[in-house]
Amino acid sequence: MPAGFGALPLAESDMLRGSTVGSARILGPRWAHLPTLTVGLLGAQILWSVEMSYAPPYLISLGLSRASMAIVFLAGPLSGFLVQPLIGVLADNSTSRWGRRRPYMLAGCAVCAVSMLLLGYTREVVEMLLGRDNSMNGLATEWLAVLAIYLVDFAINAVQAVDRALLIDTLPPPLQASGNAWAALMLGVGGVVGFFVGNLDLPDLLPFLGSSELQVLSVLVVSLIVGGHLVTALLVREAVLVPTEGHKRLSFRAELHQIWTRMWTLPLVIQQIFMIQFFAWLGWFPCLFYTTMYISDLHARSESAQAAFDYGTPGLLASDLAEEGTRLGSRALFFCAMLALLTNLVLPPFTTTSSYQSMVKTRMPKIPLVTVWMGGHLLFCACMLATFAVTTVQGATFVTMIMGVPLAITQWAPFALLGEAILTSQSSSDTGEVDPLLEQIESNGAKSSSLDLSSELERLDMRSPNPNAAHREVDSAGGGLRDQVGVILGIHNICIVIPQFLVTILCAVVFAVFDSDSGSAAENSRPSTKQSSVVYVFRLGAVWSFIAFMICRRLARLVR
Repeated sequence: MPAGFGALPLAESDMLRGSTVGSARILGPRWAHLPTLTVGLLGAQILWSVEMSYAPPYLISLGLSRASMAIVFLAGPLSGFLVQPLIGVLADNSTSRWGRRRPYMLAGCAVCAVSMLLLGYTREVVEMLLGRDNSMNGLATEWLAVLAIYLVDFAINAVQAVDRALLIDTLPPPLQASGNAWAALMLGVGGVVGFFVGNLDLPDLLPFLGSSELQVLSVLVVSLIVGGHLVTALLVREAVLVPTEGHKRLSFRAELHQIWTRMWTLPLVIQQIFMIQFFAWLGWFPCLFYTTMYISDLHARSESAQAAFDYGTPGLLASDLAEEGTRLGSRALFFCAMLALLTNLVLPPFTTTSSYQSMVKTRMPKIPLVTVWMGGHLLFCACMLATFAVTTVQGATFVTMIMGVPLAITQWAPFALLGEAILTSQSSSDTGEVDPLLEQIESNGAKSSSLDLSSELERLDMRSPNPNAAHREVDSAGGGLRDQVGVILGIHNICIVIPQFLVTILCAVVFAVFDSDSGSAAENSRPSTKQSSVVYVFRLGAVWSFIAFMICRRLARLVR
């Protein structure tokens, strides 16, 4: 067992023990196991893309102010902060005969479907309930649309929480990197599809699904997210948590206490992954939110002052600059998404997690995943520092495209390392028990010097229950980390969401300081020669990513 993955002593609790019966397995041909397990994330990512692209202009068209819209879209970080940890602990302690994750997955998909259709058909629903000529229709439509957005955000966070937890529950440690690579691939495809469909006239192509782009998209997204999760729910089997004598459901207070206690008693490796994610996302959120604004500002500044008056209509020119700058920013993000998708296709076969690298002699040397993650932080830092030199839209587009590589690594590496840390901490307990899978690989590796990990995994039939794992005692408070995957992933999500709140405040301060005199170039008749205020936030992102790199170096030493 590599250093750093051993379980630390955990806090005692008065919660009672249960036992799991059966083992996780995936039905169907072996080549389809990982796509089956991760296909639900495809629909989830497309839903996020559609909501972020179409919900803001839709709310504005209903009469909502920009300030009110900003408050509405706090639903995303709030749901990530509250829903994922709570759903995680509820699922960890669920004794449903269908498993711990699938009931919450299907319930969340049902709420997603209803709320997404409600968002697309808000006006029609209000008219059906109140009548076509009711004076309250406008206000009711606004409130119903806001409610739909909150329901979508809370439900999709619940679904993604159990999607990630099910992946860790189902796959053995050697497949965590591959499984999370497939998850990142689904997210990448979802991002590319989300950008692509925005260029299509869907009401003309599919008029029977609705009269507006948002209506057609809502139907398509619901079909994808429900269909994908039905495939996962039908073909993935879970171990069932069976309460022992005297077992009782946790109270809401006990569930919150479990999250708080677990946060401070996790192994050092997991805590360091959380710290890396915290600093990394302090850099990523401004980049994801403001890249379009940054490129739009560059585009406006690239126009000469004389050109601003050649048209004779400077007001129209400012509007044209803003629209063209937005298109250029969207194009750069599309290139970024394409490169991220390509990275998720090409890079994973050349990497390996640390725990099994020394146990199995592979035909081709592979790069430790933690080293790849370190490289991703350095590359992102370099991209942010490049804003010192970039002065053209073409240069900014190139830098944005290159960010697709660290973005792909960020969507994949931390989840794979976290999954492995959870599972290997479980197997290295205070009792000195050895994970049967580790023992099997070590034993077979000693017999054959040319053993390849993939060929060894072929012998681990995930379609059949493991008789050695048919009945396992678990402690929902202080036992193995394997049985508290939902709680740990919830805490991990908190470490990603908190930077979003901090970045919102930081960006507001930076923009107030550097944009206080003249406003953006698009709002003025003469393009500004002043440097975009966004670059100052990006340069701070370089600092945060370098801190993440330094912590990642420590993590690399720990896991080796």
